[in-house]
Amino acid sequence: MKNLILAIQFLTRIPINVNIETKENSFAESVIWFPAAGLLIGTFNAMIYLLSSMLLDGIFPVVCTVLANVCITGGLHVDGLADTCDGIFSARKKERMLEIMKDSRIGTNGTLAVVFDMLIRIAILVSIPSVYTIWVVFAAPIVSKSMLPLIMKLSVYARAEGGMGGLFLGKQTWSRTLAAFAAGFLITWGALKFIGLVSFAAALLAVILFKSYIYSKLQGMTGDTIGAANEIAEVVFLLALAIVWRLL
Repeated sequence: MKNLILAIQFLTRIPINVNIETKENSFAESVIWFPAAGLLIGTFNAMIYLLSSMLLDGIFPVVCTVLANVCITGGLHVDGLADTCDGIFSARKKERMLEIMKDSRIGTNGTLAVVFDMLIRIAILVSIPSVYTIWVVFAAPIVSKSMLPLIMKLSVYARAEGGMGGLFLGKQTWSRTLAAFAAGFLITWGALKFIGLVSFAAALLAVILFKSYIYSKLQGMTGDTIGAANEIAEVVFLLALAIVWRLL
């Protein structure tokens, strides 16, 4: 239960006013509950979509849902995406890239990444039949959160010391990793059946390719690049769903 609360406190802004005594591996152990935190995020997003669609149709409920996702997560992974793009696309050496990623200021590359992240999400959700949208916004956070433990397990920490990523990277077990991955897989299948599984596979491929790209630059992952992987997983999952639905 403590690990579940820790996962929710870390991944969301849901107010759980409980002080938890954490140990060295507490954060690493909490990843088994990441899909559960994604379930809460997805449920919140679906509720906002349903309520806002009662007020207006068209793009309004989609924008409200994308905003709701940012609010409930505190923009945690969006910030990671921005920092990653500022660092990786700076065309500097590894050490300087890592320094840029730690800078609290956002640069041009980071700003563009956030803007296009939001725009692409909105464009994709608008293209999906509204009868399915509620299930899509429900499943997307679960998919991404179930993949993060796998990326953490397959990666080493790119920094010598410090940083949030050091709490997770290089500290995962296969039992926690596979349990989280299986939970996301099964929930996606239950919500969206075959189309969901195809899109799940597309998102998985995308984050693995992203990991390989980051490794070519940093020889490891950081907390920021894990956050960016979350955003990539969700966007590719949404895109794959939209494409498969169009083909069918």
